[in-house]
Amino acid sequence: MVAQGIPEIGAYIAFLFVSTVALVIVLRLFITPKDPRPTPEKKKPFESGQIAAGPGRTRFIIQYYPYLLMFVVYDVVAMFLFAWGLNLRALGASGSVPVLVFIVVLLIPLGYALHLANHRENW
Repeated sequence: MVAQGIPEIGAYIAFLFVSTVALVIVLRLFITPKDPRPTPEKKKPFESGQIAAGPGRTRFIIQYYPYLLMFVVYDVVAMFLFAWGLNLRALGASGSVPVLVFIVVLLIPLGYALHLANHRENW
């Protein structure tokens, strides 16, 4: 026996998928610029008022990229902790335990990153 509501949910999901794809196609048809005869000038890459010069690919130093990602992650975490801190009295102990577990889980990769940073310094 099929659970009640499963066919309706499947039909609803299919409807959402088809309507989303149709919306994207229709919006793309209306939004994309239509130039019947683009000139070579118009086809050139253009950025911030400057004509592109040199190769498009450059080498980036990604030495600090992991630290940048960690900063972004912990910045978002700080926002969540601020909201939790504002409601600390209302949540009580039952709201504090999951947040403390969350903080411990986030401190593990931070400690590992600091450990790696200490070892790279000694090279």
